[in-house]
Amino acid sequence: MPGKSKFVQSLVDAHPEPFALIDRDYTIVACNQRYAEAYTRLAPAEIIGMKCHEVSHKSPTPCEINGEECPLERTFRSSEAVQVIHRHLDRDHKPEYVAIHGSPVFDDQGRVLYMGEGMRSITHEQELAFDDEKMVGCCPSFMRVIDNICLVAESDSPALIHGETGTGKEMAAQLLHRKSPRASGPFVTIDSTSFTEELLVNELFGHEPGAFTGCVGAKKGLVELADGGTLFMDEIGEIPLSLQAKLLRVLETGTFRRLGGTEERRVNFRFICATHRDLKAMVDRGDFRADLYYRINVMQIELPPLRHRQDDIPHLVAHFLSRKMPGKLTTPISDDAMALLRRYPFPGNMRELKNIVERAALLARGGAILPQHLPEEIRRAKALEQRMRDADQVALGHQCHRDDDISLATIQATLARFDGNRRKTAAFLNMSERTLYRRLKLLADPVPRF
Repeated sequence: MPGKSKFVQSLVDAHPEPFALIDRDYTIVACNQRYAEAYTRLAPAEIIGMKCHEVSHKSPTPCEINGEECPLERTFRSSEAVQVIHRHLDRDHKPEYVAIHGSPVFDDQGRVLYMGEGMRSITHEQELAFDDEKMVGCCPSFMRVIDNICLVAESDSPALIHGETGTGKEMAAQLLHRKSPRASGPFVTIDSTSFTEELLVNELFGHEPGAFTGCVGAKKGLVELADGGTLFMDEIGEIPLSLQAKLLRVLETGTFRRLGGTEERRVNFRFICATHRDLKAMVDRGDFRADLYYRINVMQIELPPLRHRQDDIPHLVAHFLSRKMPGKLTTPISDDAMALLRRYPFPGNMRELKNIVERAALLARGGAILPQHLPEEIRRAKALEQRMRDADQVALGHQCHRDDDISLATIQATLARFDGNRRKTAAFLNMSERTLYRRLKLLADPVPRF
């Protein structure tokens, strides 16, 4: 940029977030101080001429070769702004998830000359670890979930997490709490399936002395213990209608009474709940209160099943193996065994994968995990095909994807499968309802929504 370097540099420096100008060949032509500090210990002038993937990913190859969506390729192809989520390595080579906004920069003839790349940090990878568990992945659908969780965390409204069994709903709730303004407060959990109705009421609201036979002391309920923090209720779809009314009252008024008590007590907590059920269908059947459903369904988070995150399976396998034998050499896994795992639909999701990997490592007796160490249902093609049919009903070839890569035929088939319900279709395809609506405009005869 002869004669214009100071002008361009001043424009780049005007951005408050890490920002760089990148040409069609992935070469950085300008960047600001925040960009340099985020990924290197170099001055901005020393970064000019380096490849963007060398700086942000510490990799000699572009990000799309490593399975990520490349904003540069899409920007130059479409001449439009794009936003993607990436897993970068910071200046200390520690992983972090960032939202990237790529904008085209045109020359005088209207051709895309550069991409302006702005970065917004979402979370560092260490924040995704919870005791012995960790959220692991770099698939676009997984990274969109992380971005959505961190966005929802900024609000204090109730949040509903939906996902199949074993998709990590409690970890998602923990991350919501960790990234929220209530992070310094308590995080209290309750599993609705672990108690009878009477015990669940007692666990939630506590009791006063003499509330029932043999009761000699007072007890604080979980709503009191969560005061100032977050209350997470797992499998909210399992609680009886009578308790739903009591829960609705405390959510709307912030007040409750202990079992056997008359004093109105006031609490202030954020409510997060999770379910694998279709609560809207339960409302239609009369199995779930409509007023409670609309009270808790303010912010939504949809967790994709593992069969929609095939690119994350090698990362999850490596994570589970490293946790199985801490401090020792990680058990290797053969390419054939990994190929079988990547094809399997995992109806039990990450919980099932973890158990399979731990069992295979034990059977391998310190050697490499081979196909014979995996369960027979994974190794047998006919059983695999049947499980895939049971899991998705229709072979849609649904993997980690860019929204624009999904064919209109796939969208139409999925829409028909869910009887025209756009919310379910968008969740199944891991795209936003707005993107689905845009793609539906290209269909001549979309299935009507019921």
